Amino acid sequence: GGHNLILVHGYCENGNAWPLDDFNGDFAEYENLYQNFSHDEFANDIWNFGNQFKSYSIVGHSQGGNAALHLFTFYWSGLDWSTDGRKIQTVGAPFGGTPLAGSVADLGDIFGIQCGSNYDMTYDGAALWASYIPSWSRAETWAWSTTFEDGWFYDYCNIGSDLLLWDPEDGVVEVSSAHLDGTNNMGTKEGWCHVEESMADPPQAFDAIRNYEMNNEAAR
Repeated sequence: GGHNLILVHGYCENGNAWPLDDFNGDFAEYENLYQNFSHDEFANDIWNFGNQFKSYSIVGHSQGGNAALHLFTFYWSGLDWSTDGRKIQTVGAPFGGTPLAGSVADLGDIFGIQCGSNYDMTYDGAALWASYIPSWSRAETWAWSTTFEDGWFYDYCNIGSDLLLWDPEDGVVEVSSAHLDGTNNMGTKEGWCHVEESMADPPQAFDAIRNYEMNNEAAR
């Protein structure tokens, strides 16, 4: 194994997380489709995948960002061996939770996602999890958030989830929840939503400008 960047998707991924053409050099795509893991289970699954490399950093979308930070906090892995860059970079990670995670009906009815509820991504579960995340691992995390293009009329990413979320939000995660105190806040960009399905704006993981930056700044 070499020194790599690992691209990690989020909860209940359907196989279209990251545009691989936006990345170059030594990188690999973690993929475990239609899963519903706790943060700990997710972190251990990444750990097993990452054992083929000498070292790596992680770019994580949605829950993949939480899992990356969990892995770095609680386990020794290739993340600890990576150097010369950012160890963890996240886009749309529900660090503060999302109201959609606690209801199978909300996820299924709005997005057609049938992987079930996930306590770690509820508000209560996220608060409990975050209470165990120390300052030293937060400091090695760079977090981005996005929201819909905000024009002069009523705007949203998904009209169904918009009724359950506080603006600004990306259709799944509120901007306030996509950032965690002590991490590196990389700001919020308009015109990008959480995923491709049933959203008014393009999926946030397809932002080529941000992907270029994350690729170049990643530790390996």
